[in-house]
Amino acid sequence: MDTEKKEIEMKVRSSQACIRDGYQLYSANFRKIFRATWWLAIGFALLAAVAQALPVLISPTLLLPASILAIVAVGLWLAAAKWRLKKLQMLPPVTLRYGSWLTHVGKLLLVSIVCLVIVAVLALLTTLPTVILITANWQSQVGMLYGDPSGMPENVKWLSIAVFAIAGFIQAYVWLTMVLPMYLVKISMYMQDKEKEEFNKKTI
Repeated sequence: MDTEKKEIEMKVRSSQACIRDGYQLYSANFRKIFRATWWLAIGFALLAAVAQALPVLISPTLLLPASILAIVAVGLWLAAAKWRLKKLQMLPPVTLRYGSWLTHVGKLLLVSIVCLVIVAVLALLTTLPTVILITANWQSQVGMLYGDPSGMPENVKWLSIAVFAIAGFIQAYVWLTMVLPMYLVKISMYMQDKEKEEFNKKTI
């Protein structure tokens, strides 16, 4: 992947630069990233659809298991996508020294929080149809408890699952926006440690 090899520079970056450059890399190389990971995204979409369907279509008491399943699905998706990108040499390997994460915990937390806020905003926008459908389903179920007719089409379950799966597929690439900014943080940490080590050698 020539584009990434030219653009991902091994250099120290500020937190702001890691976020900015990471999102620029993601948008510039989205087609190549998509071609490398779409089949993994389908798996995530199916897990996300199941997680959303459990409390909506089966029972509201399944909200906790559904939340756990959703968290596991996100973790598996990010790990699998990173593995795929590394295997295709889209993310050159970077090995940090022991304890480096603790040394740079401030930058790591700052970039993580900003990326999570961006993911939350984008996820909210992409899940609006899902939220509308969930609200309609719950209102219908509450009405049925009071003796009202359902008011929902007979194929609402399959329609809901399809909407959940499509939303999950889109959200897969919303979550993936975190990978490159965090990877640039890792590069920055590596280069800072390397420069510090070289400086210490010169002063001894």
